[in-house]
Amino acid sequence: MKHKRKLLIKKFYLSIFICLCIQTYGQDKANQQDSIAVVETINQFVHAFSNLEWEKFDSFFANDATAFFPPSARFPYRANNKQEIEKIFKGVFEHAKENKSAPPYIVIEPKDVKIQMAGSIAIVSFILNDPGMLGRRTIVLKKENERWLIIHLHASGVPV
Repeated sequence: MKHKRKLLIKKFYLSIFICLCIQTYGQDKANQQDSIAVVETINQFVHAFSNLEWEKFDSFFANDATAFFPPSARFPYRANNKQEIEKIFKGVFEHAKENKSAPPYIVIEPKDVKIQMAGSIAIVSFILNDPGMLGRRTIVLKKENERWLIIHLHASGVPV
């Protein structure tokens, strides 16, 4: 089971790398470095989320970040700042720890990852296969003081 999970994680990182190579072809070096930094940020964010590493996970959000959560969060409105996002995710973390006793607590396997760069803004979108639902995720990041921070997270789902 652990071997299969490690293999899936390696495939995820490889797919991100391949997408990055394709999308950065022809970009200048600075833009390529930003693209690489965004991929690294997303990988670290997903890792922190999967393993429920709260402080690390929380550090990825800008103070003025906003978010829409999937139906499972039972919060249909927009979270308007980091404090509101934290409140909702703390509940997610608590619930996930009830279901498993060791990391990874949440299996997050992004598929069809697309990264779009627009100067100091990056848009990362991907699909998740949730039971009975196709999860759609979009993460918007902004480069602040040489660090990429999440300024918006949109999570929605479509029944399949």
